[in-house]
Amino acid sequence: MIRKILKPTIWILVLALLGAASYAGYHRYKKMSVRQDITEFLRAVNKGDLKLDLQESGELVSRDSVDVFPPSKGFIVEIIKKEGEYVTKNEKLMMFKGGERIDSTQYVPVPIVASRDGLLTRCISRYGQSDDEVREGKRVDSAGTCITRIVDMKTLAVNLKISEIDIFKLKLNMPVTLTFTAIPGEKFSGKIDVIAPMAETKSSNWGGGGSKVFRVVINIDRPTPKMRVGMSAVVTANLQAKKNVVKAPIEVVFQEGLNYFVYRQKTGYEADKLQVFPGLRSESDVELAGGAVKPGDKLFTAVPETLK
Repeated sequence: MIRKILKPTIWILVLALLGAASYAGYHRYKKMSVRQDITEFLRAVNKGDLKLDLQESGELVSRDSVDVFPPSKGFIVEIIKKEGEYVTKNEKLMMFKGGERIDSTQYVPVPIVASRDGLLTRCISRYGQSDDEVREGKRVDSAGTCITRIVDMKTLAVNLKISEIDIFKLKLNMPVTLTFTAIPGEKFSGKIDVIAPMAETKSSNWGGGGSKVFRVVINIDRPTPKMRVGMSAVVTANLQAKKNVVKAPIEVVFQEGLNYFVYRQKTGYEADKLQVFPGLRSESDVELAGGAVKPGDKLFTAVPETLK
């Protein structure tokens, strides 16, 4: 009698153990079948502020400068004010002597004076390069030859070339922040003063017609003596901002036709495909409106089926 009772019980225990082992084996297999680098393909949804900034590089220029010319052909016989020095209107810059020979007694030296206040720099050729330094004894071939340039340092500005994709994001008088490679650790403020109404063609290094760009001029609110014409500048414009939004990295959003989707992780490579509605987008993150995802959710950066 006891044997008859024990026999079914033993079989039940055996079957239970086999079932437990199979269940554990299945889950172990599932765990082993998931690649260890799955975390490389997952990004977290979080909540926070989102800003859309436009950042472009430009060149520091003076909006007001004048070239200085000699009265005729001849020679520079004396330098009174050197390149890099500040001068005032009517101050003597150099002495000039006309004629074909510097030792001729036919002409007497005459002063060349500043036509305005400013900083002395070299002249700029038609190709955008600075001319050679003017030294004593230099021959000047004609009255149309520039010998120095006076730059008004109170009218410093930054010239930008903005692509046609971004040009309508900017508005006149929009405040911007400026930084200069040569002035590390300092930020300056400015405003957009000019947005050119006509596009220019930006030449391409690889040949072809190049892209279309628009000239934008940034006025600097408070120029400093540290600034020099020709310096490289980075201009940042804050175009839009939102606070406390649900956001995720841009690479988790997939487009199918006119609709957008994300793949939210369930377990391993199992995921729910959810429709989302992208909102404000920065360089790295995008707002996910509609409530389909919540902070803390993990989203795939690739279609899960392709990663197994």
